[in-house]
Parts: sequence; C-alpha cells; structure tokens
Amino acid sequence: MPHTINPRTNTFKRVFMRRTLIASAISIAFTAGPAAAQQSVTTASFDTLAEGTGYFAEAISADGNVIVGTVSEQGFLWTTTDGLSTFAGIPGNASFTPKDVSANGNYVAGTLRSNETYRAVRWNAESGLFYDIPFVSGQLHSWANAVSADGSVVVGSSTKLNFSDKIAYRWTAADGTISLGTLSGYDYSEANDVSANGSVVVGSAWESGSSNIRQAFRWTSATGMESLGNSTRSIALAVSDDGSVIVGLAGEMLSSIAFRWTQASGMTLLGTLAGGTDSEAYDISGDGKVIVGWSLSGSDDRGFRWTEVTGMQSVEDWLRSHGAVIAEDMTESADATNADGSVVVGVLSNGRTYIARVSSAGTGLITREDVAQSLGSVAAGSSMAMNSISTVINGANSRPLARRVANGQKAFWVAGDWGRDDHGNRSGDLGLTEIGGGMNFGVAQLNMAVGHTWSAQELDLNGKANVEGSYLSVFGLIPLGANDDGGLWATIGAYGHWGNADLRRGYVVNGTSLESSKGSPDVTTWAVRARLDWENAFSAGNARFSPYADLSYGEAHLDGYTETGGGFPARFDSRTERNTELRIGVNAAVPVASGAVKLLGQLEAAHRMEKNGSRTSGELIGLFSFDESGQDFDQDWIRAGVGIEGKLGAGKASLMLNGTTKGEALSTWLAASYQVAF
Repeated sequence: MPHTINPRTNTFKRVFMRRTLIASAISIAFTAGPAAAQQSVTTASFDTLAEGTGYFAEAISADGNVIVGTVSEQGFLWTTTDGLSTFAGIPGNASFTPKDVSANGNYVAGTLRSNETYRAVRWNAESGLFYDIPFVSGQLHSWANAVSADGSVVVGSSTKLNFSDKIAYRWTAADGTISLGTLSGYDYSEANDVSANGSVVVGSAWESGSSNIRQAFRWTSATGMESLGNSTRSIALAVSDDGSVIVGLAGEMLSSIAFRWTQASGMTLLGTLAGGTDSEAYDISGDGKVIVGWSLSGSDDRGFRWTEVTGMQSVEDWLRSHGAVIAEDMTESADATNADGSVVVGVLSNGRTYIARVSSAGTGLITREDVAQSLGSVAAGSSMAMNSISTVINGANSRPLARRVANGQKAFWVAGDWGRDDHGNRSGDLGLTEIGGGMNFGVAQLNMAVGHTWSAQELDLNGKANVEGSYLSVFGLIPLGANDDGGLWATIGAYGHWGNADLRRGYVVNGTSLESSKGSPDVTTWAVRARLDWENAFSAGNARFSPYADLSYGEAHLDGYTETGGGFPARFDSRTERNTELRIGVNAAVPVASGAVKLLGQLEAAHRMEKNGSRTSGELIGLFSFDESGQDFDQDWIRAGVGIEGKLGAGKASLMLNGTTKGEALSTWLAASYQVAF
C-alpha cells in the first residue's frame, strides 16, 4: 500500500538522510543492545535494537558522522566518535523530536514539546544549546521539518490553535521567522524540504477542513509561493540541491502518481511500474537526475528508480541492467538516494532495510542484517593470532619446569601441538611446531625457542579465516630456594609472533546469492608471562602435586587492509586485541614402571580479564563507515589434561591430551614433546 503522506513526520519518511550517502544508517532503527543510551553503539548493535524497541532514525549528516532520531518520544543523537546519547540542554519537562541535520552535523532542526506546546528549535552541537525559532506573529505552536546544508536556514510550519491549520515558515538568523503564506485559494501550508543553500522551499497547501486535498508548492524570495500544478491533490516531498527539480506525488482523492517538476517542463507525471495504478516519489538525488520512491507493480509494492533515460524501473531491474543476478523481485519501497543516484536504500517485502548500488566498487543489493553479520565475523583474524600465542604459552610450554636440566647442562627439544577450536559457534583448528634449547647456569636456566603456527576458522556465510606465522620465545627458569627434590620456581618469559592472515568475508547479496570479499593483512603478536611453580609441594601415595599461578598479557595487532572481490568489499582499520589471563592450577605426576614412566595430570582454572574484544571499524567501500563492537568473551573456564612422560632413547618424550570447558582457548588439543639433555 502507499506510504502515509505526511513528509518528515511519518513512517515513510526517508529514514536515512537526504541526498547523501545514507548508507551509514544501514539500520533504520538503532540500538545499544543491552547497554544504556549513553554507551557507545555500532552499526551491528543498531540492528539488534531495531527488532522492536522503538528507535527511529530521522536524518543523517552528509558526511555520515551524525545520525538523529527518536526513541520513546525523546530525541537521540549518534556520532561516530561518541556513539549514542541524548541531546544536552533539553528542559526537564520537555521532549525533543529531531527532524533534520545539517551537512556537517553541527546543527539539528526539530521540535520541543512541553506542556502541550510545540516549539521549533535549532540545536547547536558546539554549544550543546537549543535556539528557539521565534513564532510567526500570532502563532502559538511551530514545528521544524528541514534545515539547509550549512544549518543557516530552517523551514517548517506553525499554527495558532488547531494543529491542522498550519502556515509554512522560513527562518534565518538575519531575517527571523518569515511566514511563507499559502497559495491563492487555499488556507494553510506546510514546508517539507529546503534546497541545500536554503533559497528554495517546497511543501503543500490545503483548504480549511480538507487537509487531504493539497496542492504542491515551491517558494523563493523572488517569486513567493507558487503552485506546481493543477491536480486535485499534490504534495512536494523533496527538492534537488540547487532547487531546480522537485518531486512528490499528484493525483485524485484515492490515487496518486509520482511527479517531477522543473521550471521548463512543469509537473510531469512519472507513471507506474508495469501493471500498477499508483506511485509516489520520495527522494531525489542531489543533482536532480535520479528519483526514487514506491509504485504498485500489479498488486505488489515495489521500490522504483527513475531517470530521463531509463524511465521508471524497479530497483531490481535497475540492478539487473548492470549485471546483477536477482532471482525474484523483493523490494517494497525505495526511500532515499545519494548525491548522484548510484545508491538507493529502502525496505524489502520482508521488512528488512536494504541498500542497493551500482558502482565500480561493486553492484548489488544487501540488507543491514547481512552487512552486520559479515562485518562482525572478521574479528576472527586477530583473535586467532591471540589464540596462537596463547597456545605457545599454555600448550607447548604449559609445563615450563619440564624443560629444566641439571646445573651446567644444556637442553634441546622439539614440540608440537594440534587441536580443535569448536567452542560456541566457532569451528576450526590450530597447530604449531617448535624447536628450542637452553642452558642451566645455576642461578637460572635460560631458554630460547622458535616455532611456526597455523590456524583456520570457518566463518558465517561461507567465510573463512586462516592465520599463519612464526614465533620466537625466550624464557628463564629461576629457582627461589628450590632444590632437586622441589621447591619454588619462577618463570619469566617473552614471546613474539609475526604472521599473515587470509580473511574471506562472506555475505548474502541480491536476496539469495552468496558472495565474498578477501583481504590479507599482516598480524603481529607479543606476550609476556610470569609464573610461580611450587614443585612437589605435597604428595599422596606415589603421586606428587605441584601447584602454580600463571599470569600473562599479550597483544595481537592486525594491520588495516582493503578487500578485493565481491559486490560489497570493505576497508578495515587496524585493530589490536588484548588478552590478560590468570591461571591457577596444579600439575600431578605419578611414577610407574620403576620411575621410567610418569603419568601426568593437569587441572587449572583460567580467568580472562577482558570482557570484550576490540572494536572493528572501517568503511564499506563507497557507502558508509562502520564501527562494530567487539565480541563478548567467556571470561572463566576450566582446563584439564592427562598424559604420559617417559624415557625414549637418549632423551624423554611426553604426550598430553588437553581440553577446556569453554572460553577463547582451544576446545581440545594434543601436545607432544621430545627433549634431550647434554
């Protein structure tokens, strides 16, 4: 069905922005998820809130950095730097409804409501203060509907008592609030939009008692208010940046047809899609060449895109004509477009918000949900690198005293780990190989090892992440009053890892097709470790137990990169994942076969200090910037291991099977080692 006709005040209103890259509002409604409104939010969390909590975006700045809207009858402000917040300076008993924002986000136009009085205002981001738009003489209520690109002009309507009996106005600081009057033969008027420089105002006028019988108008200071046509009903909804092209709807009482108006051609009806009877134009590109809106196609609602060359096309046919493969029509409306008309956003028949584009960067249609899901999955790269260094510390070197040799001796070892990472929704594996050596100088045993790691994770929507690299570890074993029978030992170590990640981000385009974009950033990881072991602290029968406490801190840095391939590649900023872990546990050893073999056991509790991962930010190329919240970590888990160690040839060999209950560690893995002393 047609959208409700009440521009800038009802649900059909362009929910992203006017004539600019609206895509940074890939969610019509926003959310901070479980967080309160003052906490930072992201595109992904916007989608979470959109599932019915009442956040509604009204407008977005031309630079994409500021979004304004309403929730629970109160205005909200979102910026890329500060996230989601309320507007400062709202009187305690008032509510604020923002309606438009200037190109750079410095000014917001809207309406304050207090004690059933409505007052048009302009909010200044720098001062954080509201400026009252003075009433037109004799008026008692006013509403602000639009603001010019630089914020210097505000337009809207005002009334004395009856809220349907409005008069359009235009405000500037120099001229104050000027009534625009109404058309000859009409009683009331309302301004819906203003050109970028504020010189052209468009809207509609109507007669007393017949607010549904309207006449579209265009106003300039030179011409005053002029009618755009002679249809029974017409409403001007949007104007091009220079004010030369106006769009809206025209028709009879129970029907409407989208129109385009210019000074040269007057009002031209754009028709409908094939088989349709009604259409409405909602937005126009900044250059005035592209119009988007809604049309019936047979009995189905569809979004359309119109140019003088192509005429009216469904959004799907526009994409198909540029090579996109779309199995079936799915759009319900096209609500807004960008400066040159290459991007269209709207709503699908299933209620999801879509973004469609034709560009050298990629062509196709994608929904906000698909974007959020795919962007969130790429956090795997730095997390996997962090897991690799964690496995070096807590896998191959989880029992550092096993590397100890007698005073004056040297040690040489080879080791390897392989395991699965299947906690939560993860599915992947990780492995490492290591060679190392050390020497006991009496006061300490110094050790050094080099190794290679590899890991792979399956990601959402046929995505995949592979991380591979090499590492260097240096650690010392320091006796603190220990002897050959046991005692207290300290382990101090440092670790560095250098590698590369191959990341394939999958996503759904055009409703059903899977595509992917790829990138290969470098990954650098480092970590430090401090540990205390109380070797053979107590025994039970032949079993000896050695409790320990282990504290480590590491950082994994994923370089920024730009994807290639697919219809919607992205550029990702560099990101750093941090990991602080405290582990408290006990190792057990039970000698068998006259002491030539030991049965090994390990049980520990682990706690990760960080609750969340680092944010993922960047740009969906040619469309919008994003700033995704980091993944939530499982902070506490249990790790257990069983194994065997015994003499083999000139050295000793060990094999240990490990498992964890949850967390960011491997779910299960096998650790093997062979060491000789000489």
